[in-house]
Amino acid sequence: MAEQKFAYKESLRVGMLLAGTAGYIDSYTFAFHDNRFASFQSGNLLQFGINVASGHWHQASLFFWPVIAFLFGAMLNQLIKKYSFRTQMQWEARSVLIEMFGVLLVAILEMTHVPTELVLSILAIFMAMQADTFGKLRGMPYATVLSTGNLKTFGATLGSGLLNHDKTQFVKTRNVGLVIAAFLIAAIVAHYLGLIIGAWTMFGAPIMLLFVWLFVRQDELGTK
Repeated sequence: MAEQKFAYKESLRVGMLLAGTAGYIDSYTFAFHDNRFASFQSGNLLQFGINVASGHWHQASLFFWPVIAFLFGAMLNQLIKKYSFRTQMQWEARSVLIEMFGVLLVAILEMTHVPTELVLSILAIFMAMQADTFGKLRGMPYATVLSTGNLKTFGATLGSGLLNHDKTQFVKTRNVGLVIAAFLIAAIVAHYLGLIIGAWTMFGAPIMLLFVWLFVRQDELGTK
């Protein structure tokens, strides 16, 4: 049986680059922006609730705005989906291109030492766009900005493969395992780069997104 072919936007290399971008950005913001994440909105909601319960309204607001920005990013992506048909560029390519320039803007802003709230809010917009744009890895659902669901998939496919002697499940385990590894490795790299070159570290994220855009564009060019 011939091997099934997938679009570049579902390819393993794109999935690893996207997960690496998310791990890279979250590692950087955690290390250099008060132990806070750009994409982990569950943590922001938790901190918001705890601070509201404690009566720390100003502190609560610091965690509120990234959540709103994340919602806005998901809404913005729907506009991109709706209106991209008017151009020759497919909406996934347009979305990741906008994300690339948005993260590049943040990297430039980092050099001017803007407030943490602004950095996290802008990044949350583009992390939401990424999460909404890419949801399949070689036909299998996965996440590009968080690893919790991917860890579940890793365990489920591994268990299914062992119980049912199903090689296709092991292939899925390998694929999602590589995505998790990319997230982890990029997080480690970002941390050490941050210690060496500081704010310049953020420029690594748009470089990874540039490669994602180049790969996704191959779908439009018809070079499978």
